[in-house]
Amino acid sequence: MLFEDEESLRAEKEGETNDGENNNDTIETTAPTADKDVSGEEKSTYMELIRNLRSLLGIGSDDENNQNEKNKNIIDNNDESKLLLRTSAKDALTALFVTEINKQIGMNRYKTAEKIPVPISASDLDSCIDANVIPPTQRPDYKPTDIWSPSDCLIEIMSCFQRVADDASFSPLPEFDKDDEMAMRFVTAACNLRSYVFQIERQSLYDAKGIAGNIIPAIATTNAIVAGLQVLQAFHILKCQYMHGDDKEEVGKGIKKMCRYTYCLREKTRKGYLLQPTQLPAPNPNCFVCRNAIISLALNTKEWTLEMLLTGVIKKELGFGQPTILVGGDIVYEEGDDIDPTEYAANLPKKLINLPSGGIGHGIVFGVEDFSQDLEVEVSVTHKDEWFLTVEGDGDSNKKEVKPDDREEIDKFEIGGKKPVVTAPTKAVAESGDSDTKESAPKDDDFEIVEPVDGNNKKESANNDDDSDIEIIEVATPSSKAAPATNGSASRMPLKKRRMDWEEKEDQTAKKIKAGPTG
Repeated sequence: MLFEDEESLRAEKEGETNDGENNNDTIETTAPTADKDVSGEEKSTYMELIRNLRSLLGIGSDDENNQNEKNKNIIDNNDESKLLLRTSAKDALTALFVTEINKQIGMNRYKTAEKIPVPISASDLDSCIDANVIPPTQRPDYKPTDIWSPSDCLIEIMSCFQRVADDASFSPLPEFDKDDEMAMRFVTAACNLRSYVFQIERQSLYDAKGIAGNIIPAIATTNAIVAGLQVLQAFHILKCQYMHGDDKEEVGKGIKKMCRYTYCLREKTRKGYLLQPTQLPAPNPNCFVCRNAIISLALNTKEWTLEMLLTGVIKKELGFGQPTILVGGDIVYEEGDDIDPTEYAANLPKKLINLPSGGIGHGIVFGVEDFSQDLEVEVSVTHKDEWFLTVEGDGDSNKKEVKPDDREEIDKFEIGGKKPVVTAPTKAVAESGDSDTKESAPKDDDFEIVEPVDGNNKKESANNDDDSDIEIIEVATPSSKAAPATNGSASRMPLKKRRMDWEEKEDQTAKKIKAGPTG
């Protein structure tokens, strides 16, 4: 405000001159009040004082430089004028941080605010008048990380004014530069005063310089255009909810009909458009957001342990067999055939909020995977430490009573959203089939034909059509009952024993073929 560019002040001055000329007749007939200027607008509480201070500092427009330079020389050579500078600076700061704040409070500007602004105290303002007070940046124990008090901020601002007034060859830069040492001291002090008034956390000179270096001018960019389009689509969603109420099906149809997916194009279309709206695509079944694969879980994160979460919720309620739990992208627990059970055993007795990677607390979303069942889900956690049960009232009345929940901690939780569903059958289910419910008839797949053939006598064995060289073996299945074996025995022969007999018979057949016919 005090070191603002000349264009804004020149434009404001020209506007006041034009308003004064256009309203000349009104000025003659109507006297200005104390709260309004000659143009009829509300009078500023601090602009006139700031103009006077700028004049004393020698800062002004080109046509005022000569007169302001004279004022500056007077301050350089006159101690009383230095006191005048400090008094003028105090009056301007009082108007900014006391008079204006009280005015806004009196207008009920902050009646709905959580914190009411607090004006700077008179004792702090009086401290900037004393010329013997050393500014914070010039003290022997000064550190850039120190956070200044309101009085320190006022003294630092006053030292910046005095620096401009004392040095005739020095003038502040026309634009703010974070590498300008005096500019950073002035901005830090002014910002901390504003923060003190509105009860915002104050910053040190070191932190303020880092913040100022990261500020990017706000201009109309593609991001702003996209944000505006998102707001328009949000209006459509709110309109559908307003029209259809709690009917989720109708709301969904309305959103699909009214909302659009809009592309921002780099080149214009044939019709000259840079925005190309299209209908909303169908939900992607593999997308967490589209398929609603996010489950809400309410529990006491300060009392629940990881072991309780595994046994009571993930395995028992959600049906995970070999879960892997990820918090912040890091694995805090994992099960599987190739996993050492002692690797994550240390995390089992830990409270959820004390787990690695920041823990599982209120508002945390963690992932659960189970590759053995092709299950994957994300869980949004809500901390809840007070639980109540609704029970039927005594007597014939239908009134219900709410009582504290006295169940064990592992039973106090709430799950919302759709639970995950197994998308691929497990090995146990595939092997079991329907063998336990009904007896299936023998199929062709239950028999295996074995031909004992000697590799060195394939031709001779091919001419032998004796069926005794072929043995039909019934393959054992879980559902098949004991059946007569091919050798006429009362019970089925074990598979290993049949294999040994088959090898022995193969050896005998090979010897018979080698010996040739007798007689």
